Amino acid sequence: MNDMNKKEHVVIMGAGPAGLATGHELTVSGVRVSVIERNDFVGGLCNTNVHNGYKFDLGGHRWFTKNEDLNNWFRRLMGEEIVWVERISRIYYDGGYYTYPINILNVIKNAGFFTIIQAGITYLLSALQYSIFNKSINNMKDAYVAQFGSKLYDMFFRRYSEKVWGLPCEKLSADWVSQRSAGLSIWTVIQESLLKTKSDNESLIEEFMYPRDGYVRIPERMAEDIVKGDPRNSVQLESTVTAIKYNGPHDFDVTYTDTEGNETTVNATSVVSTIPLGVLPRILTPAPEQEVIDAARSLEFRDLITVNVILNKEQVSIDTWLYVQDEDILFGRLHEPKNWSKAMVPDQSTTSLVLECFCTKGDHIWQLSDEEVGRRCVQDLANKLGFIEVDDVIDFQCVRTLQAYPVYDLEYGGKIARINEYLAGFEGLHIVGRGGTHRYNNADHSIEMGLLLGRKILGYDVDYMDVNTESEYHEIKSSRDPQRDYYKVEEEA
Repeated sequence: MNDMNKKEHVVIMGAGPAGLATGHELTVSGVRVSVIERNDFVGGLCNTNVHNGYKFDLGGHRWFTKNEDLNNWFRRLMGEEIVWVERISRIYYDGGYYTYPINILNVIKNAGFFTIIQAGITYLLSALQYSIFNKSINNMKDAYVAQFGSKLYDMFFRRYSEKVWGLPCEKLSADWVSQRSAGLSIWTVIQESLLKTKSDNESLIEEFMYPRDGYVRIPERMAEDIVKGDPRNSVQLESTVTAIKYNGPHDFDVTYTDTEGNETTVNATSVVSTIPLGVLPRILTPAPEQEVIDAARSLEFRDLITVNVILNKEQVSIDTWLYVQDEDILFGRLHEPKNWSKAMVPDQSTTSLVLECFCTKGDHIWQLSDEEVGRRCVQDLANKLGFIEVDDVIDFQCVRTLQAYPVYDLEYGGKIARINEYLAGFEGLHIVGRGGTHRYNNADHSIEMGLLLGRKILGYDVDYMDVNTESEYHEIKSSRDPQRDYYKVEEEA
């Protein structure tokens, strides 16, 4: 440990995957770390709830990254806790089941040749509009139609997207599509499923790694290493940061309160924020101009109710995910934890499901009682999907999660730019993670951002904000993918 590292004290707000990854990288390099978390658990959205011995993630979180160096870091972290899961995903659309990513042969089989003709014609029309005549892409609908044509957009993207975000696709930014499906088009779908012409070095992913006992084990392992790595380190739960005073470059006073209202102030050389980007400017001193406050307050999130169902049934389906398009079904996605790891259920003669109901605090779904949400979801499973009988249900539990998904409305980019301009005046302050940057990261993206931010704080020339901006579809694994081996091997410390 060098003298510079001995003097550093990094305070990290939030014990989600990004904040803990930053702390993990700094700990390995001998920097003092204090993590402050408002919940009574680590992991944030990567939490795993336990109910009557059954384990339920907050939605299906897999571990998949194109960066093999990051995979090596993950293997070192998790050791023998890793299991491999076959990726089987489907879309439920108007009573039929379609493989996802889209497979043309499967669409023909389920929807018919006439639908494919429609899809082909609408794609050619879109190609004329967006490629030949350079029609501008102004929103999410434009982006999807440009890639797939209006027929496939309406079948496989519109309904689910609007269910997730609670807004028409015309009112959502195209940035979402560029992040989540850049490089994917009807041509890659045809190559994969019909012509079989994919490169030997490029393929859609077919399996992924997963922690045997639930996704929360990843943040738990990072937190364990942080606390064990240095006696000065801490992970402070049930504590909420209420104020950050900037005294000058790399000199901050961070104030937080515990559940009993006791107030503590600590000094930090650097502050890492994973709390929602819309909240951060409002607890900083010196305070921003009203324009920044207004931009921060107007950033929106979608919330989530997960319904965890325990069933007297060995298996419901073989899927890792099922995306449910139909508007009259309350949940938008489901997964079966037992299909990911048998350790997620205590009795192998039974199984369980996680049903994700996308909503916004105060809307008609959020206002339903837990009993009403659970009963409605059970009825949808039984009567609309035909997956279960109502009598199969042993028990269910509802978990409500605020600020789960950052909303990419048409004005969000300008708002973020204005907030970041203000934050740039605080030397030593960093934002990271899904909520912290208002960017829809997968968990592996947030962890990679955190690890790279740790390297940046240590003085390395890395751009951690470059993560999750690649121009290629994130479900395609290619030999051209970036390899960034910046994650310090613990043995080198």
